[in-house]
Amino acid sequence: MDLLPKVFRTEGDLAEFNSSRIYDSIINETKLSEKDAKRITELVVRRIVSSGMKFLSGPHIREIVCSILSEQHFENERKLYTRIGMPLMDYEEILEKGLVKYPKRLINPEKIHNWAANRISEEYAHLRILNSEESKAHLYGDIHIQKLRYFDLRPLTQIWDPRIILENGLPPINDYLSCCKLKPAKNLREACQHLVKWLALTQNEISGNQGFDNITTHLAPYVKDLNEQDLNLIIKNFIYEINFFSIITGRTISPISILTCPTIAKSLLNVPTVGPCGERNGTYKDYNEGCLKLFNSFIYNFRVGDDNGNPLKTPKHEILIDDELLVEFSDNYEEVWDESSTMRTPILLNLKNYNSNERHGETLPSMSYDNWGILQDICLNLPRFAYLSKDENEFAEMIIMKMNLSSKILLKKYEVIKRRLESNHLPLFRSIIKDQEIYNLENQHLSISFIGLNEAIKSLTDYELHEHSSAFNLGKEILSEMKKVCLELSKTNGISYVLSENISEKTPFRFAKLDLKHFPKVAIPQSKGKEHYYTNSAHFREETEINVVEKVKQQEDYQQFIQNGAIEYISLSELKKCDFNLEDFVKRIFLPSKLTCLKFK
Repeated sequence: MDLLPKVFRTEGDLAEFNSSRIYDSIINETKLSEKDAKRITELVVRRIVSSGMKFLSGPHIREIVCSILSEQHFENERKLYTRIGMPLMDYEEILEKGLVKYPKRLINPEKIHNWAANRISEEYAHLRILNSEESKAHLYGDIHIQKLRYFDLRPLTQIWDPRIILENGLPPINDYLSCCKLKPAKNLREACQHLVKWLALTQNEISGNQGFDNITTHLAPYVKDLNEQDLNLIIKNFIYEINFFSIITGRTISPISILTCPTIAKSLLNVPTVGPCGERNGTYKDYNEGCLKLFNSFIYNFRVGDDNGNPLKTPKHEILIDDELLVEFSDNYEEVWDESSTMRTPILLNLKNYNSNERHGETLPSMSYDNWGILQDICLNLPRFAYLSKDENEFAEMIIMKMNLSSKILLKKYEVIKRRLESNHLPLFRSIIKDQEIYNLENQHLSISFIGLNEAIKSLTDYELHEHSSAFNLGKEILSEMKKVCLELSKTNGISYVLSENISEKTPFRFAKLDLKHFPKVAIPQSKGKEHYYTNSAHFREETEINVVEKVKQQEDYQQFIQNGAIEYISLSELKKCDFNLEDFVKRIFLPSKLTCLKFK
């Protein structure tokens, strides 16, 4: 014992070296046999003695144990025994220099702490949740697990029914003791404040996008006799408060989405309203006038932008549209065309295609809250699979193989969140109101998205998607097969799998960068200056010279396979070349198509 130094403990005192503690921790944490654990312990003690160390700490001993576990070929046990964290210099660089890779990002103490915690959470997911094959697939770039740093704790997205808050107050449960209880809102100003604060509360339990469906319908009973000026100011404050989320939380917040319509949603026409003080009075069909006032106010505020005239990046402004609405509210939609041409903020949702999704029925039960979301998304690197394939058949087989791998990861996420709900790590999401779960795990979707269909097909056929019918048709066959796999996975596992459009801005760049490194002779990404990227999902290359009408016709053939909708982007310069104005294009081309979402840029 004289040859062994004392051990500095985290409690701040010194203790005698005790090899039995090493032995016990190896047994408890790695499940090695007693014989192997004893041998590893002996090797650790010998190394400490032979090295003549004068200082030891708990972390130092753990490093030695991990080194010996690797040397003795116990790699899985090493992963279980290792510490997670980061090199001291990495943390110090952030403290002294900020995020060198992202010099324009805002840095403050909360964001630095959040960044450090993210590193730990991501390491934990690789070491403890994912197996070696799954972890390698993400790190190497075959797949990208969206928001991996939140994989162990948070669902990805959620769209909320505002009635949860309007009817029950904030928070909508009585046993949430972290903040004071507010009764249901008495007026529109309070209602908007409560909804914003609900998003702020639940942002602590979710990793990605949140939003409200049919916001103009649900707030219509609160408008009453408000004049236009007061109404615009209330809606302006509602939008601005959402804009401040990223600063308040210290996290980069995904855009909040709000869905607006000039008239009451058909699914809610005969549903009892929730109005001031949470009271039910009549049905929503009685409040068309208030709905239209709110619609005009949202359009006005998005069209004006912030106080410097800049476009509002969040919330995302989604607007329902169909032929009937355009006729009945033609004057109101004139302001939508103006917002689209000046600010480029609206996302137009084709009502007939939007409602074709199973989650948007014709009617809702009067007492049911309509919440839904994506539990987790995994994105596939299609160009990578093409580079590794000899032919189209092998390419299709590789896609199916990676989708099955992704399915296993998604099922792990399902089980993780199930445990988090049971252990009350998601206190708001696990709450029950009037025998209804606020967050129903069974109603969430497991999403598989993809990058670079265009580049993958070019690698296989020498043609981009739009350049030849054989390339275009092969793209359709691939998407059809991917959707089929999702349907089969849903049936097999009893959980909803959906084929989605990629929503991450980083993933196309990450995949391209990795492929240029691993496959420099065959990789064919697009480029913006020094940055390389892949075309998103099933879209055509950005600079493609193709008639805008033909582009929509071809894209609708692809987007019919995207189960939860895809956004088609149309540039205003494209419209000008084809002698279209916005309204004419929407009426003649977009609405008759199978496209779900349209955004002008």
